Amino acid sequence: MKTLLILILIVLLVRVIRRVLANRVWPAQPGEDFDGTMLQLGDNLVCLPDRSHLSAELVGRTTLICFPGFLEDARFFLEVHRDIPARLILIGNANYQNPFRSTSISAPSWFTGNPHPLGTIAHDAYCVNQVIEHMTGPERVVLHGHSRGGGVLLEAGNQRPEQTSQVEAILEAAVVPQGRLYDNGEKKLQPVGFYLFPFIFSLMRMLPESSRLKSPMMWVTNATKNRIVATIPFTPKQYATAEINSANIIEWQAQAGFESYDHFKRVTLYVGERDSVLCRTAMLASAAQSSAVTVVETAGTDHFISLESPDIIRDYFA
Repeated sequence: MKTLLILILIVLLVRVIRRVLANRVWPAQPGEDFDGTMLQLGDNLVCLPDRSHLSAELVGRTTLICFPGFLEDARFFLEVHRDIPARLILIGNANYQNPFRSTSISAPSWFTGNPHPLGTIAHDAYCVNQVIEHMTGPERVVLHGHSRGGGVLLEAGNQRPEQTSQVEAILEAAVVPQGRLYDNGEKKLQPVGFYLFPFIFSLMRMLPESSRLKSPMMWVTNATKNRIVATIPFTPKQYATAEINSANIIEWQAQAGFESYDHFKRVTLYVGERDSVLCRTAMLASAAQSSAVTVVETAGTDHFISLESPDIIRDYFA
């Protein structure tokens, strides 16, 4: 009887600790310098980097809207698009930290409350559509989504197909309809893996950077990629959001139909030579189901093509 009581107390203690770790608002890492404007759209932070080093006439012709992947932030796109002649709008995952040093952040009156659950692809897609509706005009509009961000863009098209019909979509190593995680990740995560998320991320925060960078996805490495990937455990404000993000990626890929590709003027899918996060084979099989998708298979790349070989993405605008 005593042993049973001890086991029950241990289980209850683990549940309490997990709840605290999952729902705690964690402190942010020191932010990086940022020159530009920031907007708060509900739970999503939107950053507009200064583009004064580029031709104002050329910048006015194109708006480039970017959405990062799971556990990533707006810094992912800064280097790859630094000199692309376009107005740049970087939308962050909902309930993630601001990766930049505190600056003035305004909340526009036109943003309406998000009806979708926090942490879901649908929630972030709603924010993308708000940005397209209120922050773009007759100029060329290009969306660039990496990993989970690719699924967010496709879902934006599902939600507002009439709005995205003249929009171009760049999907980089993307979450796609009927896609899968790498190496049967779905089976490994459900259900125990998700339960352990708060413990794993809390532990990762305490590890030295060198340990955090020892993973298969670091097959291709450079200073920029190291800097961004090293902060992965620190990006969500709450690990409960990261848990929802991950579970919803699996759910969205299983439920989304191939017609998701059909809501854009042009869809280009960039696939790494190998992918240590998402299933490359499933990604290619998904794209093959739609004539609307142009596939670009890249060499010497893994999951982070923009960081590993940015010229491949820049060639899209050449």
